[in-house]
Amino acid sequence: MVFSGRSLGIAALFCCIVLAFIRREQIRNNRVTWSGLRSFLNGGERISQGFTEDIEAGLTSNEFDLAAHNADDQRNGLDDDAKNQIKDIMNQDRVDFNQARLTYLRRQFSNNNIAADGMPLDPKAVAFGK
Repeated sequence: MVFSGRSLGIAALFCCIVLAFIRREQIRNNRVTWSGLRSFLNGGERISQGFTEDIEAGLTSNEFDLAAHNADDQRNGLDDDAKNQIKDIMNQDRVDFNQARLTYLRRQFSNNNIAADGMPLDPKAVAFGK
């Protein structure tokens, strides 16, 4: 029985797909491989695992680009408390990441007695010029 090159190629492709399906959990959990691949695709930039997880969680945008601004940064990603609050805002208000960040920032200002324009609301505060 003689097989053509095309049928062997199709059989090899089928075997690769079946193997990938069987090993999908191991592939998904192998973060070292994926982070190395991301690093290669990003032109060699190294992004810490924390920032990589934040990017995968959707906590990035064109205006707040974690990949571009945190290359070679060794911190563990964004602040966990702020991340959780922003994710909650995104889910509850059904808004995108940028709108959720703005809402979070306004709430933080309000909690710290700061006006929306960044000026302190404390009557004893002194500000020079505008």
